[in-house]
Amino acid sequence: MKIRNQSNLKTRVLKEQRTEENEEFIQRFLNYKTHNKQFEYCNLQRLENCTLKIYKESSYFGQMANGKRNGKGVLICNNGRTYEGHFENDRKHGQGYEKLPDNSIYEGMYINGKPEGMGKFNWANGESYEGGWLNGLKHGQGIWVGVNKDSYIGEWKMGSPNGYGVYVTESGDKYEGEFHNNLKHGQGIEYLSNGDIYKGQYANGKPEGQGEYSWNSGGYYNGTFMNGFRHGKGTWIKDKNAQQSDCYEGEYVYDKKCGFGIYRWETGSRYEGNFFEDMRHGFGKMFWNDGSYYSGMWQKGSQSGEGEYCKKGEQPKFGIFEKNILIKEDFDKIRKQAPQIRIRQYTTSQRSMRANSYQANSNFVNNSSMNQVILRPTSVKQQTQTIQSQGKNTFQSKKKRQFSLHKQSIDLNF
Repeated sequence: MKIRNQSNLKTRVLKEQRTEENEEFIQRFLNYKTHNKQFEYCNLQRLENCTLKIYKESSYFGQMANGKRNGKGVLICNNGRTYEGHFENDRKHGQGYEKLPDNSIYEGMYINGKPEGMGKFNWANGESYEGGWLNGLKHGQGIWVGVNKDSYIGEWKMGSPNGYGVYVTESGDKYEGEFHNNLKHGQGIEYLSNGDIYKGQYANGKPEGQGEYSWNSGGYYNGTFMNGFRHGKGTWIKDKNAQQSDCYEGEYVYDKKCGFGIYRWETGSRYEGNFFEDMRHGFGKMFWNDGSYYSGMWQKGSQSGEGEYCKKGEQPKFGIFEKNILIKEDFDKIRKQAPQIRIRQYTTSQRSMRANSYQANSNFVNNSSMNQVILRPTSVKQQTQTIQSQGKNTFQSKKKRQFSLHKQSIDLNF
């Protein structure tokens, strides 16, 4: 039977060319392993107008019309590329199967010689795409699977993801949202394999614009991004699931606190002022949870420069600070401050003793009604006396005057 089929094939070829000259090309089609049985040489030769056509770089066996490939046929190129399918006006047109020299394979629809419509392409390295095509490019809805099993399902435009799609990386990261020219662009949400989540705007593959980021540790940020970094105004919470947590509201520059902001500790302390490179820098006010405060200049997270410190229940201290220590006090500013009178709180026994003391002096008060007498606790000192006594030995007792601020427990891990 095989000998008979070969004889019939050679008979068709002899109509145009001598068998001896075409023997090599005939053997190509006899040895060709088809993807679809309908393109085996024994089935093709039964079709009308089936003949052999030899070109400079390839050979064709199949249906012909007006000297051009029209209908079903097989095209074998000298470089190892093969095609079996439908032709129209010498071009691949309709359903077809093509194998490239590197063993990559396309199977699907063709229009005017190029993949168009629905089709599947399997690359030799294991990459694959199945979906819509236009003019030889991925276009429309399609599914792509990469070498490392990362994948994209969604819209394509002229060979690149464009529109809405879902991309999953080899590590398990998942993005759902808009794409433009193969990059995440527009509105989207990304689930990272470590549990972090970002939801917001993208530009050129990175978060940019308004968005919110949630860390798996409980941290949370809502604000603006630029080039993948927190940039502009935003609000950060160390642990959004905790009742009390450190938080920051203010400006960022490339993922670091920079500009004006307010940082609150879970302990109740807070800082209002300028930041630089994630540290308190410039003018700012620090309010501790024990009632103490500092208002003045900061440098790299420490009180440095001119400032005012006040411990709860005491008078403010003015002067020059260096690394949280007052190294030079300014007494002129103290004079300008209004006197602050502290009212002593007495216990029951102390009230009784002082009542007896006042009773003993009551006769004196009554007898001196013509002269006004002002009674005050002995603990209240006159402000002028205090300043004068300090002014007498401003430099003589400099070593004794220097003091360290009340040590504060400050969490610098923003």
